[in-house]
Amino acid sequence: MKEPTTALVQGFVVMVSLLLLVFFTTASATLVNLENGPIVGEQRGEYFAFEGIPYAKPPVGKLRFAPSELNDERWSEPKNVTRFGPVCLQWDHFVPDTDKLVGEEDCLFLNVYTRTVDREAKQPTIVFIHGGALMFGTGSFYQPDHVMRRPLVLVTFNYRLGPLGFLSTEDDVIPGNFGLKDQVTALQWVKKNIHHFGGDPERVTIVGYSAGSASVHLHYLSPLSSGLFSSGIGHSGSALNPWVMAERSLEKAIRISSILGCPTRKTDLMLECLRKRPAEDIVRHVPGFLDFLYNPFSPFGVVVEHGGKLNPHPFLEETPRKLMTSGKFTHEPLILSVTEAEGLYPGAEFISDLSHLEAIDRRWNELLPSILDYKTAVPDSRQRDRLSEAIRAHYFAPGTNLSLDNFSDLIRIISNRLYFTGVTESAKLMQPHTEVYLYLDHYKARYGVGEALSHRDEPGLLGVSHGDDVLLIFPSVLRELVPFTAEEMEVVDRFVAMYEAFASGQKPTFGSDALPVQDSQETVTFLKLNYPTSETVRAKGVSDEEFWTSLDFNDAPYEILASHDEL
Repeated sequence: MKEPTTALVQGFVVMVSLLLLVFFTTASATLVNLENGPIVGEQRGEYFAFEGIPYAKPPVGKLRFAPSELNDERWSEPKNVTRFGPVCLQWDHFVPDTDKLVGEEDCLFLNVYTRTVDREAKQPTIVFIHGGALMFGTGSFYQPDHVMRRPLVLVTFNYRLGPLGFLSTEDDVIPGNFGLKDQVTALQWVKKNIHHFGGDPERVTIVGYSAGSASVHLHYLSPLSSGLFSSGIGHSGSALNPWVMAERSLEKAIRISSILGCPTRKTDLMLECLRKRPAEDIVRHVPGFLDFLYNPFSPFGVVVEHGGKLNPHPFLEETPRKLMTSGKFTHEPLILSVTEAEGLYPGAEFISDLSHLEAIDRRWNELLPSILDYKTAVPDSRQRDRLSEAIRAHYFAPGTNLSLDNFSDLIRIISNRLYFTGVTESAKLMQPHTEVYLYLDHYKARYGVGEALSHRDEPGLLGVSHGDDVLLIFPSVLRELVPFTAEEMEVVDRFVAMYEAFASGQKPTFGSDALPVQDSQETVTFLKLNYPTSETVRAKGVSDEEFWTSLDFNDAPYEILASHDEL
């Protein structure tokens, strides 16, 4: 028998490919051809879902504590991508059990949602970066249904967290910021592949919530992210929030290494040893860095990196404040936002059991530095005590005890320190160089982070919590038992329309109200967002930031507090 000709073989391959395309592009499944190989998602109503796509090589072995690399795996058979990949290994605040360890080390997967897989559709793309204090969370927590009401492509993804994502020895051996470098890798994947899903690689808007919002801001400041996005939206976080930049990272690395029996004096030997230890053993030591409940909530965070032979491409080379002041950042338009009662994360947990509130009242000088994240930034205990006492005196009359009656004042304290001050300062510093828009969310959703953490739903007790806007835009398991009202869906439509317009290059609006662009470094102009009406406000801040900027928390500017020689 004669061998088949090359033409016959090629014809057979084309025929099989067409049959596969017809078979998989049905009412319930659809096939997309990536450079890696074909993938099969599924249709859910009016949109297609592709979940669990491996965007990077597994960050294990020599890729643990190293920058992630784009997935170069090749396959010829259609790969089913209709189930989420595993969450990244983490000590999860929201797990009710004592053992909060969840996830896997091999976790760098992303999810794509789109209304069309026409490669010529060129729809604006939203890349959403999840929150979780850089310590916990997952992209799969946020559902696409509301965003998919518009002609947009949505990408959500996982990135490394906690010590696996942010451990640093403050040199070029374990430089840190690996979770942020995962985000860069995800953005590179989007740039390369999103056209296969009907997305426009030139119209990519990065959106984030909380730590994801701080991440959005940091991508503006990093040379590694330049050219990978065209605009950004940051909900409830900026690089200047005190929980973002980590202090004494080397000390933390030494502490974990010592407990695991690894070398502590030579960082190259430390790295070699830590790569051989089970990842679970590393993450199980997170509770040792938490002083009160899950506070401080970001013990492992972002660092200014040391470039060098082993780290030729740092993510962050200078402090965020210095980069913004000098104008050395990506000059694309940016929306920043905060909610009226941001401090309900973490503050709502303090009233889930009133003994927590009593403990804070009784041990104010001891616990407040951890809750407000200045314990490691201010190493002198006497200076910490003076700060704690000044804060109490500013907000409470002498002899006043914390209670439900003045709980809102505690939330104001947390909101200003952990969120408002950093966000409004960032808007002012960036204003001379690019378009920065700002809103303050005053719309109270029926249920959100405040209710979930406090286990309370008493009218008037809780304000507009950290994340209330985001959890309208991206529904989650938090709302499974609390259906959206017709009014909430009208608010959702306004938010998603704002996303679509801004991602398309237009000026952002919420309903008929324009978000104001910043025009001064002395004041902020913001939309006090509500429903049915909003109002534009010009003030020195969204709250009493002026008091907080008068305090010296030793975190402006950020500096590396320890060197190897000192230890």
